[in-house]
Amino acid sequence: MDKQIKKLIDWQKTALKNAEFSFVEKIIVDFPTAEIYLVGGAVRDILLGRTTKDFDFVITGVAAEKLEKFFSGLGEVNLVGKSFGVFKFVPAGFSVGSPAPLSALADTSTRAGAEIFEAIDIALPRTEQAGMSGGYKDFAVQSDPSLPIEDDLSRRDFTINALAWSIKDEKIIDEFGGLDDLEQGIIKAIGEPAQRFQEDYTRMLRAIRFACQLDFTIEKKTYGEIKNKAKEIATIASERINEEFTKIIMSDRAEAGIRLMQEIGLLKELIPELAASSGVSQNRHHIYDVYEHSVRALGAGAERGYKLEVRLAALLHDIGKPQTKEGEGVESTFYNHDIVGAKIAKKILKRLNYSNEVIDYAVHLVRYHMFYYALDIVSDSGVRRLLSRIGKDNIDDFIAVRICDRLGMGRPKAKPWKLVELERRFKEVQLDPITPKIIKLKGDELMKLLDLAPGPRVGLILNALLGEVLDDPGRNDHDYLVKKAQELDKLPADDLKQLNPDTKFYEEERKRNLHRQKNDED
Repeated sequence: MDKQIKKLIDWQKTALKNAEFSFVEKIIVDFPTAEIYLVGGAVRDILLGRTTKDFDFVITGVAAEKLEKFFSGLGEVNLVGKSFGVFKFVPAGFSVGSPAPLSALADTSTRAGAEIFEAIDIALPRTEQAGMSGGYKDFAVQSDPSLPIEDDLSRRDFTINALAWSIKDEKIIDEFGGLDDLEQGIIKAIGEPAQRFQEDYTRMLRAIRFACQLDFTIEKKTYGEIKNKAKEIATIASERINEEFTKIIMSDRAEAGIRLMQEIGLLKELIPELAASSGVSQNRHHIYDVYEHSVRALGAGAERGYKLEVRLAALLHDIGKPQTKEGEGVESTFYNHDIVGAKIAKKILKRLNYSNEVIDYAVHLVRYHMFYYALDIVSDSGVRRLLSRIGKDNIDDFIAVRICDRLGMGRPKAKPWKLVELERRFKEVQLDPITPKIIKLKGDELMKLLDLAPGPRVGLILNALLGEVLDDPGRNDHDYLVKKAQELDKLPADDLKQLNPDTKFYEEERKRNLHRQKNDED
């Protein structure tokens, strides 16, 4: 206990000096009889040494109207619900989703990685009466400034989230064994798990999310109740499912989260297509079945910190294989699984309530994840056609999906030489060709300047100017080129021909420079 108290005292001594928490001292001064508590996830994360941007405070002994007036004088206040007694508070000088002011970053270690600011929750202690339908909004919530903090904590989901830190008294309130469960790495429902999950089925996904985010295990009775009620998760609003599922996918241990969902019965309710891929064997190129390969691919993406769309594509890139499989054993085939998979992935992501933007991009990655890159066969024109299909701005994400695919197959090397070379070929074919078009004196202007008619001499002078620019890019200056063109016009055609640059040499040199730059980056 002493160790935990020291962590919270250390946090309080330094963090409360930051600008966004200046209201704490003001409350203590303006409302001497009030009590102020840091509660929930922030307490948990401070004790675990994790970063957090989610700060919740409960204030007792002050009426909601007085609190609203107090905080309105310090910044922007949004009342979540009058009976809830919950305010979203944004201090003056801060804005949600934007970097915090530099003055507030004096001690980034205590700000816990909160360079991007999120609103602070300020609440009165609350009681809840659940309708017991499992619906998130099926609660009658009532705030009461005189309610003991212990009563407020009793309505929460898991023991590790039911901790409070008394800022005035510098003590931990732990009514449900949350400190022990933190120490042991356990996710445990408060009281009877059956009642906790019946109050809100979303808590089943939250248990998975905390387990994979914190690398904790779910307590046996809590685990059993999730398994009993797993089928009810489909009755929850899709936006709530999306919120928790996305946090699972974006955690460092996303693979473990999906495995736990499969094991506990939630995956077959939310993504039955993926759950059903377990046991669908593949051909000689794969040592894992479709499900095992898919979750390993997601794990590779999480390990590398890839963005949401890449992780979703990694998880679903082979979702079309069960429907397209022909034959058995090492000779089985999955023709067009990428096309079929894109259609299935779109249905899944719509069901999970992702935005059209996320869906379209993740589906695009699934659709074209099978791009061919036998570089000894594929010509530059073939690379250009591939580039036009996948989009030049999407190269890195397609390479990322291919890396996930390879590592999910158990391949030891994320990027074989062929994939490295393909990246280079992509870059090469995007280079603008070396022609007189790159110089800052155009043909029509040159003809007018030198009073020339259209003909070979115009081309000879432009090519000579191109040679000047290739030798020294600094010469690609309009005034310099005008003066140089007037000098070149005095030369006979045979002399101008000798000044034409070897563009092939410069093309190759530019490719060599591109490759050297890529090697330096690698």
